[in-house]
Amino acid sequence: MRIQHNISSLNVYRNLCGNNSSIAKNLEKLSSGYKINRAGDDAAGLAVSEKMRAQITGLNQAVQNADDGISLVQTVEGAMTEVHAMLNRMMELSVQSASGTYSDEERAMMDAEVQQIKTEISRIGKTTTFNSIQLFPGEELNGSREGIATYGITLDLQNRTCEVDYINMQNGASGVGGSRAASGHEALAEKIATEFFPNAISQIFDAFPALKNEVGSEKIGMELHVRNIDGRNGMLAYAQFSFYKDGRPFGMQIRVDAADFSDTSIEAGSPDAEKLESTIAHELMHSVMQYTMTDGMSGRNGAEKFPEWFKEGTAQLAGGGFPTNWNAELEQIASQISSANDTSQDAAVGNYLKKYSVAGRPYGHGYLASAYIGYLANGGGAVTGPGIAAGMDKIFDDIINNKASLYDAISKHTGGKINNMAELERLFSQPDAGLMAFTRELAFASKGGAGSVITAGLNVGGNAIIGDSVKTDQAFHVVDKAIIPPGEMISTTGIQLMVGSDSKKDNLINVELFEMNPDALGITGTNVLGQEDARSAIQEINDGIDKVSFLRGYYGALQNRLEHTVSNLGNVVENLTASESRIRDTDMAMAMMEYVRNQILVQSSQAMLSQANQQPNSVLQLLSA
Repeated sequence: MRIQHNISSLNVYRNLCGNNSSIAKNLEKLSSGYKINRAGDDAAGLAVSEKMRAQITGLNQAVQNADDGISLVQTVEGAMTEVHAMLNRMMELSVQSASGTYSDEERAMMDAEVQQIKTEISRIGKTTTFNSIQLFPGEELNGSREGIATYGITLDLQNRTCEVDYINMQNGASGVGGSRAASGHEALAEKIATEFFPNAISQIFDAFPALKNEVGSEKIGMELHVRNIDGRNGMLAYAQFSFYKDGRPFGMQIRVDAADFSDTSIEAGSPDAEKLESTIAHELMHSVMQYTMTDGMSGRNGAEKFPEWFKEGTAQLAGGGFPTNWNAELEQIASQISSANDTSQDAAVGNYLKKYSVAGRPYGHGYLASAYIGYLANGGGAVTGPGIAAGMDKIFDDIINNKASLYDAISKHTGGKINNMAELERLFSQPDAGLMAFTRELAFASKGGAGSVITAGLNVGGNAIIGDSVKTDQAFHVVDKAIIPPGEMISTTGIQLMVGSDSKKDNLINVELFEMNPDALGITGTNVLGQEDARSAIQEINDGIDKVSFLRGYYGALQNRLEHTVSNLGNVVENLTASESRIRDTDMAMAMMEYVRNQILVQSSQAMLSQANQQPNSVLQLLSA
């Protein structure tokens, strides 16, 4: 028997503290309604629950976004309902005026109402908004009215043809009735599709046989889109493609910014001509490399992805390194030398090379690096476009046929002068005599031109980079060309509705917005002043009614789609909430059962602690005996 330590009492006290802690947690769960109130309650469950909560919150907002989209669509459709009513009134007046039972004075009064209706249609188009968003955008958008044209282009090397088809898609890029070319861009789209594409591809394959041989007899299917990208003086164009884990890429497309280029860009003497042709050649070089060196261009399956300086620099070899001002300083230096061997400006050349990194300026220094590598790979000598292209072609061939890595191929063909990115950057930050001489000679040879290696000379520029016309004896020519249908409604812009809780593109629903004015409806000159005018007006108004009907059908279908989206999102939210509730919420019946059990254990522990504390009293009885 011991009196210094009452072990039984300590044991009962420990159990009492545990029971008190348990009952405190029971009270917390019962009072909060949550089974998990802190991470310690269920760390794994908390992580899963919080992820579900974020998804539920996002989906609830997505439901609101879709509902807002429905409201926007209903606003648009409501405005067009009134336009339909006005067109029907114009039809009534036109039919009335076409009858010979009315005088010219009476027709003049009918025409006055027609003109007022046209004015009201214009006003509706200009003033209909939703949350300050103009629902019928006018001609000014990012500084330019957008032209939309989509061409399907198939390159067949075996039969030496380039087939160009205007795409008439029911679910095309414009969202309604396929893509159409807008005023101011028809000639541009036509020239790019039927002349620039085949000529540039032919020149690229002539300059780089390794790329041509890799394509062989395959047909290359591409699309050309001429439409807005980001407004004037931003991104001029881009090439995109999709790919599986192996095999050839698909969905190849080039998009040209209609805000930067228009029909005037291809007119004689246009200041945009050189920039346009350089841009097309640049992007087509991207497309050819995407098709022939997909692993390096995409980095799929863990392949070494080509660095940005190489992708853009080699594309600049085709487009030229000087038209878009990336090497404007070098052009100024070249203007001060009298020959390719004039070394008076070599210090300035060296300072320019040091001024930027290759990786930081892929369109400028990336072009110079690619050109120098091609020059070295061809054994040096005179600086010419064909020489640079021949050297780069060796590197392409090594990558394609020998599966060499980029820097292994560069090292092999430059005699070990450039083995990795660090050495390339060091070469430009500390340029040797060879690099400075090459840069000087390249700049001098490109004076007045683009510096493109796919042209007849580095000094070729202006509208001669790609060429003015397609000849039947070229490697590619147009065998089929569809005519752009006139008078179609133009989608000038669109908004995107986010209807999901993650950043996937599939969660974006595009809502196209269209012009709504007499010009878009084809009734600008419509009048009923005479019988002939009235008869013409009947057809014009019928066409306008058809256009509005088509758009109302589009918006009606879109509204139905959004309603289905809301219904589906509601179902997902309901089931996710049920799942999250099972993880996070308290089962009140079970919690109450545990609370009663712990309450009994606390009372029992208190009683037993009292009994345990009485045990030392037996020592007093022993002592008194």
